[in-house]
Amino acid sequence: MLLTPALLAAVSWLNPPDDMLLLLAGFALTVIILIAAWCMCGPGPGAGMAALGFFFVLFTGPALDDYVMERRGTAHEALVGDVSTYTRKHGEGRTCSVVWSASGETHKAEVGDRKGCDESVRQGDRTTIVTDPEGWLRPRLGGDGTGLSAGTAWTCAGLLAGMEAFILYGRLRRRRRA
Repeated sequence: MLLTPALLAAVSWLNPPDDMLLLLAGFALTVIILIAAWCMCGPGPGAGMAALGFFFVLFTGPALDDYVMERRGTAHEALVGDVSTYTRKHGEGRTCSVVWSASGETHKAEVGDRKGCDESVRQGDRTTIVTDPEGWLRPRLGGDGTGLSAGTAWTCAGLLAGMEAFILYGRLRRRRRA
């Protein structure tokens, strides 16, 4: 039971917006973890814990990405090579091809609208790209690399505290019945 929040935080990193296989694997693991915790807490507190746990996964993944990029991300001067648009269900999406040079090598990355390629970015613009030296996280444009916001951190902390309260209440309630 004590590992539930840590497991959910680990699974939240398996939810990238563009990889369907990892998204499904992360969802399946989340459901298994939440059902196991629900069974250990009982029906009432387990439902509350599962609901908060689901939202915890949704908020923690992007929060961890922002935190890691703020701490170990490397900024490079870059040039926007190409900007393309595509049709999504609700409006248009944008993708920018960004080229930069680091360590004597030329690198190229595709940056989507969720990572900073908005309407203000044009072909030929100079920009800053923030990359993860380990390669775990996708690059993002520098204007988008603001780090972890206080609101997101407090939201994750509140969801964690609520989950732990439901877990504690459920375990204490089941122990009294036995």
